[in-house]
Amino acid sequence: MMASSSFHNVSIKGISCVVPPKELSLLDDPKLYNGDQKKIERVINSSGFFKRRVSEADVMTSDLCLQAARDLIENLDINPATVDGLLFVSYTPDYLMPATSYVLHKELGLSSQCVVMDIPQACSGYEIGLFQASMLINSGYKRILLLVGDSFSKFSDMFNNHTAPVFGDAGTATLIEYDETAAPSYFNIFSDGSGYDALICRNGGFRNFPSHDDFYDDGRFKYDSHMDGGRIFDFTLREIAPSINMLLNDSGFRKEDIDFFVMHQANKFILQNIARQLGIAEAKVPMSTISKYGNQCGASIPCTIADVLRHEVSSNKLKIMLSGFGVGLSWANAIIELNRIYCSKLIEYKG
Repeated sequence: MMASSSFHNVSIKGISCVVPPKELSLLDDPKLYNGDQKKIERVINSSGFFKRRVSEADVMTSDLCLQAARDLIENLDINPATVDGLLFVSYTPDYLMPATSYVLHKELGLSSQCVVMDIPQACSGYEIGLFQASMLINSGYKRILLLVGDSFSKFSDMFNNHTAPVFGDAGTATLIEYDETAAPSYFNIFSDGSGYDALICRNGGFRNFPSHDDFYDDGRFKYDSHMDGGRIFDFTLREIAPSINMLLNDSGFRKEDIDFFVMHQANKFILQNIARQLGIAEAKVPMSTISKYGNQCGASIPCTIADVLRHEVSSNKLKIMLSGFGVGLSWANAIIELNRIYCSKLIEYKG
């Protein structure tokens, strides 16, 4: 069984990230923990969650990703007709049918020869999207637009203390191209379906199909997502650090060779524990976006790069370990090189 894989001639050229302008704070929400300020402050101190960005009811993940893609196309001076692959990675699509990637294909004015696909992934979605894009590049495609985002706030009930303070919305775009001078990239990807119900939204699919009565007047879905925090925490401490060490071993890199370990922004406590297990300094594990933007699911890794490492990746050649983990259960790691790429600041959405 393959433990890891590598790709050659694949280069990331740019990253752009968009967040909604609406900001919510745990301290300003009277419904959270029944207004118990001391409990809220304990949650802030232990988890790192404080503020988050939430999209309006009529703003979809695709809208955020579309603005990010347009920023990337404009700043890298890309002719949309030369994009020959578009991947949309999200658990919050526009419709059950068609795939949202077709909507984005239309809005971006891409060629009819451009292959498009939706990939339903969340917390490990960025690595899985890069993996799929790399496979396309290695099979002959030249320029892939990877759009990763989610709007989990749309099915996080304001009365649910487990999910309401956690999820923030974001949309991102990453341009991946064929490049004979690119350094190799390395991936390992894991799945554990026995934990499928550790983080789940049970309603909305065909097993539990929604009716008109299942929505609030403001468009939010009544059936909240459910998260078993204990199982998720145990899973991260059991699997993530060993899988990162496995990829380091398979690729021949040492921890000292990696400039930054950019991980899914699950919460501060989890990231601190993974850093401790790996024996790396917390300074190499960015985690400040948690307190400003919340858990942005698959978008959290590119948003962290844009928010924390923008100047570094724009002016230097860096070796970065990416690690995403969560819904599925799924976890995926990647070692990539970012060599003086275009990287936006976190842009506020404008409808």
